[in-house]
Amino acid sequence: MSDNVRMIVVGVVSLIIGAAGGGGYGMMQVDEVMQKLVAAMQEKDQAQQSADRLRKMSSDAATRYGKELGKLVMSANGAPATPAAAAPAADDPAKAIDSARAILAARDGFRASLDGARASMNSELDALAAELGNATPDAGKVKQILESLKQSWPNKEKDMEAATRKLMVDLGLLQAPPAPKPAAAPAPAAAPAPAEKK
Repeated sequence: MSDNVRMIVVGVVSLIIGAAGGGGYGMMQVDEVMQKLVAAMQEKDQAQQSADRLRKMSSDAATRYGKELGKLVMSANGAPATPAAAAPAADDPAKAIDSARAILAARDGFRASLDGARASMNSELDALAAELGNATPDAGKVKQILESLKQSWPNKEKDMEAATRKLMVDLGLLQAPPAPKPAAAPAPAAAPAPAEKK
């Protein structure tokens, strides 16, 4: 075999090996890009589902307490829960009292959240509103109230955040934080070793 033929054979073999290696490397690149594309599509789908779930939760939150309280009102004294199916309620005074207590408990639960949010914004703000409501507000009092508000603001801000979070939990927009774990009891002290007898 002449050198020229040998060089041609080596060149063709090298070309085939190079093409196979290049094709394999190219396919690995294509696979990597496809995996990234699939992961991006999954993230997009999850984000869309989360957005839809959040929209539904927000919509449901607006009517949640009215519906729950309405169920209790409509089922008071053992009456059916829907007005269309309302029938004369049983004349059981104990059931009437229990129903009334359940209605008030549901109302008070929601009221506590609203009152907490409202109370966290009162005190200095109410005094400021009252002073500004006067025909001629006293600039000195307004300044004094604003200074007091500045000093109490860090705590007030924390109170507002806590009250808002509780309201959002009650509306179903946030999950309640996990209950704090009880502190571990301290280990009992080790008994002293008995003294050696001599």
